[in-house]
Amino acid sequence: MSESKGLKETGKKEKTEILPALVNELKKDLGPALEEIEVKDLRIGLAYTGVLLSENYGGVACTPLYEFSCCPSLGFTDTLRGKTADEALGLALSENPLEAAVGIATANALSHTLSVLEPENFPVSKIDILDLIKPEDRVAMVGYFSPLVPRILKITDKLTVLEKREIETPQTRTLPSEKAKEILPESDVIILSASTLANRTFDGLLSLRGAAREVVLLGPSAPLYPIPFFERGITAIMGTRIIDPLTMLTVVSEAGGTKKLHQYCGQKIAFKREA
Repeated sequence: MSESKGLKETGKKEKTEILPALVNELKKDLGPALEEIEVKDLRIGLAYTGVLLSENYGGVACTPLYEFSCCPSLGFTDTLRGKTADEALGLALSENPLEAAVGIATANALSHTLSVLEPENFPVSKIDILDLIKPEDRVAMVGYFSPLVPRILKITDKLTVLEKREIETPQTRTLPSEKAKEILPESDVIILSASTLANRTFDGLLSLRGAAREVVLLGPSAPLYPIPFFERGITAIMGTRIIDPLTMLTVVSEAGGTKKLHQYCGQKIAFKREA
């Protein structure tokens, strides 16, 4: 999909939630190939969900275990292995966060496929998230990225974290997620965890962005397919490209987190919207 085409349709897509838009655009770009690509393997770990496609591309998404108050098992009568990529991608639209995570991991893997086929449409950026923050900025972080917190605090002390979980010994001001309506509209830089996709809070949070200069989607769950996100106000996507899919499956199965993904099988990658 060319950037010019996407930008022409921006007004129309603003009314569409991000996941239906993402699924539709991937289906449009990949076309009949989606029916030929199969889910070769799937792992749902404690930290991440990983999908391996028959084309040997892999993708991950955060496993949203905290969204469940009971056993978070999937109710399928058959296995997901062997399903077409089209079927797996469609799960991104499920109301079940665990099914949605499978669909988002599939979207991540498929976006890797497209970036190889059409590299000119996926220009990567070398920018780091710290490059986007100024000393006077009020920064809001949705989701607690603990390694990032002290690095941001070296630039600005005006950092607020919005988190569902209770964080032990937080390094900065941490508030419940419900405070987003108060914090996000007053922020200069907003960092959104890509886990907000599976738990379906992304669109609501993004609507609170106010006049924020930078809105960053961060984490291995972020699909590496930037245009639908840029059209909605995201200014940068910072995710993870899986470069060793088989090792990714092992890391996911062993409850490995972000650090292990980057250490053994993943590569950080960023996309920046042009001003």
